[in-house]
Amino acid sequence: MINLDQLRVFHAVSQTRSFTRAATAVHLTQPGVSKHIKQMEDYYGVPLFDRLGKKIALTQAGEILLEATEEVMATIAAAEQRIEELKGLHGRLVIGASFPIGIYILPGVWSEFRNQYPAVEVTLQISLSEDIVANVMANKLTLGLVTHEAHDARLFTGKFMTDELIAIAPAGHRWGKKKRIGPQELSGETFIVAAKGAGTRAVVEERLNEKGIVLGKVIDFGNTEGVKRAVEVGLGVSIQSKSVVEREVAAGSLTGVRLAGMDTKLAYYYLGRKDKHLSHAAKAFLDLLQIQTKRHGDTPEWR
Repeated sequence: MINLDQLRVFHAVSQTRSFTRAATAVHLTQPGVSKHIKQMEDYYGVPLFDRLGKKIALTQAGEILLEATEEVMATIAAAEQRIEELKGLHGRLVIGASFPIGIYILPGVWSEFRNQYPAVEVTLQISLSEDIVANVMANKLTLGLVTHEAHDARLFTGKFMTDELIAIAPAGHRWGKKKRIGPQELSGETFIVAAKGAGTRAVVEERLNEKGIVLGKVIDFGNTEGVKRAVEVGLGVSIQSKSVVEREVAAGSLTGVRLAGMDTKLAYYYLGRKDKHLSHAAKAFLDLLQIQTKRHGDTPEWR
């Protein structure tokens, strides 16, 4: 029969696509890893990996076994997490956050959480909102923090902060003389956006479509930092959340102006799998997140 140690080895090889790296991950020698995989292939009567020179790839049988193994590993990890909680607030959190949240909102929250709960190991992964949702569903993240609501019955979700969308332009732009602009004033401008899959971009495009605004030239600059830099050097204008650009607007490197005639509220959401145990550490993180971001939202207006 296949045992748990063999499944751990198989999972490590599947994740790393390397017998050598898997050996390091599971604290075995490479021959030991190879022996476990050979025993599993003998048991099932089919190869689980194709050996392509120094590279390996899962066979169709290997893909089937990996899907089942992912569930087994996730169940065991959840059980181990709950056992650790019996000893106090310990454990490990893997948090995924969109670029605006991960770069501009979370550092202060993370610092305070580490001060309060030093025994909890927290790992932050910053990515596109749609990738975060996918990784939560794949059990690769404990929680996800995104800039758009995920409509999936398998997920629990909640709002933890509301931000404001504002228009930004280079320093000295004519918008600097205005208190507000309408979305129609974007039509003649080159519009700078983050990559497809970014939550803020999706929200902005949806709001502009509702107003019948068709943008002319659109340039994709990858992430929020790239967008801000492109606007600063005069390549175009953009719409971003206030918390992302307030420092540059205050410093005068960007012109910021409020939008009129469209919905400018941008909600930030946390999410996780409903069928996954939410640890005490995860609950403590969500509680602190909502406390800290409420303080952030109460900061004075920049204009």
